[in-house]
Amino acid sequence: MFEELKFCEVQTALFIGGKNLGLKLDPKRLSGLKMEYDNDAKRLWVEWNGERGWTPEVNVVMAIPGKATKDRIIEKSHPMVAGIGSAQVETPFGHVHAGPGKGKAGK
Repeated sequence: MFEELKFCEVQTALFIGGKNLGLKLDPKRLSGLKMEYDNDAKRLWVEWNGERGWTPEVNVVMAIPGKATKDRIIEKSHPMVAGIGSAQVETPFGHVHAGPGKGKAGK
């Protein structure tokens, strides 16, 4: 009997379909990933990029049954601080005399 999984964590990274899928298998993060657990044979079946393979039950740390949702998680990067072009300076005093005011003291 096969049971569809919506998340699974394994002890060793899985390499299938020309890609290292890592330890945490999440269809939300990798579009096209399909996972099923075979209760009779005690195997985790993983399908990605047209290739299908299995790993034994002893490699599975945790599995969450259910249908994988189609909604992908959109990762947001940290916004850059406005006006900073580089952390590198030409001279030791370059950072002091580079910005608005150009190193002048007072108003």
